[in-house]
Amino acid sequence: MPVPRSRRSASSPAPIPDEPSDGSPDALRRQPRQSRGQRRVELLLDAAAQVIAEHGLEGATAEAIAAQARTAKGSFYQFFPNRDAVLAALALRYADEMRAIHERAFPKDPHGMPLERLLDRIVRPLAEFHDRNPAFRRVFASSEARSDDTRSAPLRLRSQLFESFVDRLDVLFAARNPQLPSRDRRRAAVVAASIGQVLMARRARALPGEKKALADDLRRILLAYLAPLLDPAPPKPRRTLPRSR
Repeated sequence: MPVPRSRRSASSPAPIPDEPSDGSPDALRRQPRQSRGQRRVELLLDAAAQVIAEHGLEGATAEAIAAQARTAKGSFYQFFPNRDAVLAALALRYADEMRAIHERAFPKDPHGMPLERLLDRIVRPLAEFHDRNPAFRRVFASSEARSDDTRSAPLRLRSQLFESFVDRLDVLFAARNPQLPSRDRRRAAVVAASIGQVLMARRARALPGEKKALADDLRRILLAYLAPLLDPAPPKPRRTLPRSR
């Protein structure tokens, strides 16, 4: 479910949400209290991501993750009660990194920056993130589950990330073109985020030789869609006919 929002005026862009309230850190069987224990958790999460990238969610068993981490299966169960708890922890780690990318990618002052460069500033680090984390798409494509189940944590985080990204676009668009009506601005933010989400997911499944072309296509599509809204051409001066004598 999306991050709860405070009531706001129709003309104001959405505020950027704080940290999501649901990262399910309690999915861990026990919280590591020392740096050594935290390193073991990170090692297990790295191993889980590698197994998921190579064999999918079904292949991410406790045995496979422990083998990839080169540790005993008991070490896995010391921190995680089951595979779904690993997915929840992985989703939280990915979400933290994604929020940090959003924070760096969106400029505080977009004025004077060419729209093409602005889009590249956002698209490029997101594409690089997906390339570094091939398990990301599979972790966030978890099947539906009960709202109180750890399996639903990736779904909630995915929804929160999308809403946070839309809110950032909303704020950016408002700064870029204050004359754009709030309803049009919000719709443009949702459309742009949805296009990016779909093409990034398709790019994650593409052959290495196709990835750059898909990222370039995403930039061109967004530029063609957003340029008339964010960089509208100034109205042409009306020509006046000379007065007849």
